Amino acid sequence: MGNQGRDTEFALDDVTAVFESREDYAEPLTASEIADELGCSRRTALNKLHMLAEETELESKKVGGRSRVWWIPVHV
Repeated sequence: MGNQGRDTEFALDDVTAVFESREDYAEPLTASEIADELGCSRRTALNKLHMLAEETELESKKVGGRSRVWWIPVHV
């Protein structure tokens, strides 16, 4: 996905690919886990997650004082 740094751009598809590439597609992830996978800052990952939540079915919920998890719903 490129070198980490201010010049690196991440598309929303890059974030979606992190969810889709895992064995357990439905397991929730934190912004920090997304950032680690993409090699970007937590803030960049969080911004992309918020954008995805507005534009797609991406869901999230608070799981602590300041913690939030994100997932793509699995429809059965």
